Amino acid sequence: MDTRKIKNFIVLVLLIVNAILLAVVLTDAVRERGLSSGAVEGVADILAANGIDVSPEADLSERSLAVVEMRRDTALERQLAENLIGECSVSDLGGNILHYVGPNGQANFRGTGSFEMQVYDGPNEGDPLDTARRCARELGLDTAREPLDYDIDERLSGTVELACSYGGSRILNCRVSFTFGSGELMMIIGTRSPDTAVSESDVRLLDVPTVLLRFLAIVTESGRVCSSLDTLELCYSMTATAAGEAQLVPVWRIGTDAGDFFINAVTGAEEGLV
Repeated sequence: MDTRKIKNFIVLVLLIVNAILLAVVLTDAVRERGLSSGAVEGVADILAANGIDVSPEADLSERSLAVVEMRRDTALERQLAENLIGECSVSDLGGNILHYVGPNGQANFRGTGSFEMQVYDGPNEGDPLDTARRCARELGLDTAREPLDYDIDERLSGTVELACSYGGSRILNCRVSFTFGSGELMMIIGTRSPDTAVSESDVRLLDVPTVLLRFLAIVTESGRVCSSLDTLELCYSMTATAAGEAQLVPVWRIGTDAGDFFINAVTGAEEGLV
């Protein structure tokens, strides 16, 4: 057998081996998907047996998020503040609170992420929601598409509240409220995540069947009356220190007719978020 035939034979053997391995992987994936789907359906039946119906609209698919470490960047923070209130002077109020003063307003930013900004001559897109979204972008904030609250009267006075997000996932305890008077932006108050992501760590999260069973246990132990599970959303919860360091941890938000339940996606502990 010449060298060319030997090489062709080896290539053919390798192709056959790869095809067999691929078939095994695909078979395992299909089997795991079927087992996971069956487990979810089984838990949904358990919830129904306990008087909690799962909405057909609820997304019960598996999802994943990393744990994110973040850090405050005061130089970038100043640039973002200047996007709305102009070139700033900065003073340190102590406790890692910085006070910014510009020709178009003033603001306090804290290491924990909370801030308030008074605006004298801010952007005006005509519609308060559009203005709020633009201001959020100017502050370097990613926000969820739908507002948490839109309380604007016919005189274009009131508030618009937006939820902050990271990588497209909501940060449940980071939200920003924009106050308007006669269409003019007057005040911005809220909590934002720090400016810079330092690291992301992949962690094993509770799968959907486990989360649903944990939810049922919480409802049973608390005695809360709940008859429907409407949404299941994987979000973030932020813990921050005055030093300007924060961590984003994945949290399952379970929306029901009795309100929202929040379950830490890593530990399974119930979170007291609003």
